[in-house]
Amino acid sequence: MSGFELRAKFYPRVPTLAQLVEEAQDGVDYPFTVQDVLVLNRRDFDQLSRNLDKGYDFERMLPIDGYDFVYGSFTCTLVMPASGRDGLLMTKYANQIFAAYLPDCTLLDLTDVPQQCISLYPAKHPQREAER
Repeated sequence: MSGFELRAKFYPRVPTLAQLVEEAQDGVDYPFTVQDVLVLNRRDFDQLSRNLDKGYDFERMLPIDGYDFVYGSFTCTLVMPASGRDGLLMTKYANQIFAAYLPDCTLLDLTDVPQQCISLYPAKHPQREAER
């Protein structure tokens, strides 16, 4: 759809997805662009949702300075489960991680957006994994 701009309610990182949804409810909708997609298995995505503020290895892959003052928009990474429609938009700005919850990611046109399957946690024995 030409001229169609998606928006989401971004909020600084909080402990759980439920709290993020609640806190952002009264917030402002910001336009956003998705730079890349990180796909988790459903169990890892549920773990992330319960412990959003834990700090994970994939956070180094989030856009730095992900807010554009000129356009008033966020540049994000979409973190979503391999099965399901929901997802989290995440970015870094001013030494904080901001997130927004999307209950239906099928509205996004992700055709040309790079996707990568990841795990929440790095392999326990990286050398053994490399030898396989």
